[in-house]
Amino acid sequence: MWPSSGNHKGCPDNYSLGKHMAFDWLDRFQHRLEKEPDYARKSLAAYRLGMKAKGSIVGVMVQPAPECCDAARRLPAGKVYHPDQAPNLPLPDCPQGRHCQCLYRPVMSYQHPD
Repeated sequence: MWPSSGNHKGCPDNYSLGKHMAFDWLDRFQHRLEKEPDYARKSLAAYRLGMKAKGSIVGVMVQPAPECCDAARRLPAGKVYHPDQAPNLPLPDCPQGRHCQCLYRPVMSYQHPD
């Protein structure tokens, strides 16, 4: 059992403070992965399928990496795209190519109530 401050039964202190280490690690890991040549096609197809199934996904956003290229910085911040209209990652002008650290993130209906 983890040591706990008592805020959440059995959870470590950093969890009880709202710091979800596993998700932080996962986010950093995903940003560092080299993209497969069909990353955009496969990712957007999965989000499109989630939307077609009437799930909670209402679209996708591009999450620029902290050290993203100028092309990614020029994308509208927070813009929600239908998967058919989302820009392909890596962006054509990205000098990092398959090492581009930008990602697609799903936008859920409870996050974007329109």
